[in-house]
Amino acid sequence: MADSDAKRAVVEEVMEAVMAGAAGSIARHFAPGATISQRSNAEQSDTPWFGRMEGEFRLHGHEQARAFFDEMLKRTSYISYELRGLVCEMDEAASRCDWSRRDEKTGTLITGTTMYWFAFTSDNRIRSIETIGSIHSVIPSRKAEPVG
Repeated sequence: MADSDAKRAVVEEVMEAVMAGAAGSIARHFAPGATISQRSNAEQSDTPWFGRMEGEFRLHGHEQARAFFDEMLKRTSYISYELRGLVCEMDEAASRCDWSRRDEKTGTLITGTTMYWFAFTSDNRIRSIETIGSIHSVIPSRKAEPVG
């Protein structure tokens, strides 16, 4: 398998696992000391319904990577998602994903896009991931009004 094909397979596996909400064994793809940087255009007031983990996180080994993804997946589940392209060149890859999710507490529907940039080590393990999420719409849940 060509080097870019191997990187592409890793990116596809990681993105599919995260978006589907099943981390499985993706932690094996991360080099010790890998960093994950996550940002979005959500305001602080959005925190309760968006449930995101923003900032920069350094994963010191397999166990910490697995714990990180387990926690992230507890906070985020998607109704639908579509991977929208993947480019691999040398030791980097980039991809985009459009998604929708519903807040379990309030019923609010949120749609958005997240861009992903991956950097790899020489043995095709992930050295870093940077994500930038953009929320497109927030549709509050409508409670049924009593008929009277």
